[in-house]
Amino acid sequence: MGTSTLAALAGMGLFAILMMIVVGVLLAALVLSVAFRLVVGYMPSYLRALGAVVLTWIAAAVAMVVVGMVSHGGAGGLLSLAVQFLVGAAVVNYLLLAQNGSQIGYGKACVVQLVYLVIGIVLGVIIGGIMMVFFGSMLAHM
Repeated sequence: MGTSTLAALAGMGLFAILMMIVVGVLLAALVLSVAFRLVVGYMPSYLRALGAVVLTWIAAAVAMVVVGMVSHGGAGGLLSLAVQFLVGAAVVNYLLLAQNGSQIGYGKACVVQLVYLVIGIVLGVIIGGIMMVFFGSMLAHM
């Protein structure tokens, strides 16, 4: 029995999604390290930043489930954004330490998280623009 064409395409799609998640996590850890460097003044280890990104995503997913159970409608989206920001700042404060080994403080962690989000949005707009130009030029030649 051979593999159907649809199953092969589905497998390739799942592999592409997995690769995008891996590259996204690695890029997010690099952006978090740069944001931490801009605010605190030194670059944390890449593995700690990677752990902070993964732990933030897991904690934010759990928090989104709780927020989804509590709120409904349009207010839930704004509330989930605020919860995700605060959870990310808490994880940054807990995992990414200052040069002397102490925590940087929740206020600085909020600033790190804000700079991280701004850099992420700018990178998203740039990558989206490149994709629009690339796929737009492909469609124009059809």
